[in-house]
Amino acid sequence: MTRLILLYLLCLNLLTFLVFGIDKWKAQHGRWRISEASLLTLAVIGGSLGAWLGMKTFHHKTLHRKFALGVPLILVLQVALFCLCSCRSTARSAARLAPIPTEMPIEHSPHTFLVMYDKAVGKKPLLEAIKKLKVTIVYDYGLITGMALRKPDNLSLEETMQHFRGVKGVTSVEYDHIYRLTDPVRPKLYTK
Repeated sequence: MTRLILLYLLCLNLLTFLVFGIDKWKAQHGRWRISEASLLTLAVIGGSLGAWLGMKTFHHKTLHRKFALGVPLILVLQVALFCLCSCRSTARSAARLAPIPTEMPIEHSPHTFLVMYDKAVGKKPLLEAIKKLKVTIVYDYGLITGMALRKPDNLSLEETMQHFRGVKGVTSVEYDHIYRLTDPVRPKLYTK
């Protein structure tokens, strides 16, 4: 974001400098001029350095009070604002440098788990295992090759998940993690 802002300021100041030069040339050759309001607007929206350099280089608008005092004042205010916005508080910087814990406890459903299966094999072997163990289908995702299943009452969640890991075509069996809207955002760190 900072690079984008700096690129904007660089381009705008270059444009403002050139506009001041063009207006000076037009003044010397009796051509239609660029309005003072346009010149000041370019300075106000971030081109104050280009306006000040244009005034000094082309000796243009240096006797006009609103330019001679206004452009340097705008420049000082913009530099102060830029410095103020680019400063970071110590607490914020310290929080950025704090190490992110890699092991964070994640709550999961005590009854529900997720099964992903290979599309090439299909879900027929999975459906047979579901019927055999009397597992309930909570949700068949459809768009992806996966299902949310509820364990039977006579088996633990881990026993049920272990059984489904051995079913033909099953690619993964995972806990159904619970994320609450009130929980803080926890970054996932993937390591190999």
